[in-house]
Amino acid sequence: MNCAEVRKLAPLYITAELDAARAAEFDAHLKVCPACMQELQRQARLDARVREALVAEGIDAVRMDRLVRKRIAADEKSRSVPARSAGRLAAGAAAIAAVVLLAIVGYRELPRVPRVYADAAFDHQLEIVQQQPRAWLTSAAEIEALAGQQGISPSAVAALSSGAYRLVRGKLCFLDRQIYLHLVLSDGTQEVSVYLRRSDGVPLSGPVREVANGRLVCTSDISREHLASFETPQLVALIVSDQSAEAALKAARFAATVL
Repeated sequence: MNCAEVRKLAPLYITAELDAARAAEFDAHLKVCPACMQELQRQARLDARVREALVAEGIDAVRMDRLVRKRIAADEKSRSVPARSAGRLAAGAAAIAAVVLLAIVGYRELPRVPRVYADAAFDHQLEIVQQQPRAWLTSAAEIEALAGQQGISPSAVAALSSGAYRLVRGKLCFLDRQIYLHLVLSDGTQEVSVYLRRSDGVPLSGPVREVANGRLVCTSDISREHLASFETPQLVALIVSDQSAEAALKAARFAATVL
């Protein structure tokens, strides 16, 4: 994958809409190309700021996403020309989102919502609650291999799929300009999102709710999503539930025990 392809696919990478094979090629290119990494971070910052504003203002971000996509599709149909590339289509969505952002916040300073929480809340709502189509891995072996590529021990994935929880699916996603492994766990009645990345020594922010297995567990609520986070010497873990704060905390306690 070359620089031109990476820049064209960047919007789809940020929203985790690339298939596993192309995402792996994308990751490999970023490791050897600082210029593309810088451009990706610039686009991710814009995407995150739009999401922050939508969440903080109480806007139905999922409905807004659908309206944007519907508007783009209608525009393509009215032009009666061959469909544009995925990169140009995604860029069009980003442009419309930027206009929406200006309409919402004007020239005020953007609200100071923790970006990683805003991203995770939006991601969970869009992909788990609304079940937007995405390229997920469902094989435990493939998910563990994907974890290993991100410097996350495959045993961490196996540990999370134990006890009261079962691993349903997984893929990579982009939260606050960083790559996370997004795992979906089920206790048989509801699904929770668990986002993992290698620890960089910078814990996630938020009020400390309790201590679980020696880990400080922080909690937060954004819109209809409930979040809990903690850090181990190896990992940062962020858990999201749309059911209740207790559901997020329960999953965080379990994860803190086995990781």
